[in-house]
Amino acid sequence: MMKLAILAAISGSAAAFAPSASIGASSNALRMSNGWSADAALPCYGLPGAVTPLGFFDPLGFTKDADLNTVKRLREAEIMHGRVAMMAAVGYLIGESTPTITYGMDVHHTIVVSRTIW
Repeated sequence: MMKLAILAAISGSAAAFAPSASIGASSNALRMSNGWSADAALPCYGLPGAVTPLGFFDPLGFTKDADLNTVKRLREAEIMHGRVAMMAAVGYLIGESTPTITYGMDVHHTIVVSRTIW
């Protein structure tokens, strides 16, 4: 029974590194599962979210002469760094409003918010 469990675990993990039969040069290689397909005539190849209601925004021209893979890589980096920045902001707020030994354990909410009483 133990040998069968080990064999099942090994064969399942080995299948993760086997090449897939669906990978290949096909006409739908640039088509995503949500119906998007690359269009070189549009900014950022027409990636969803590239054009906002205010128009296309790329003031420094990062995507001007970039190919599709470069645009996807830049977009992935933008999303990843944006998420890290959001988590850092939350971490700062939690760290500053948590009592520590430095401020004394009885001091809470060390973030000072200026309030105007009308």
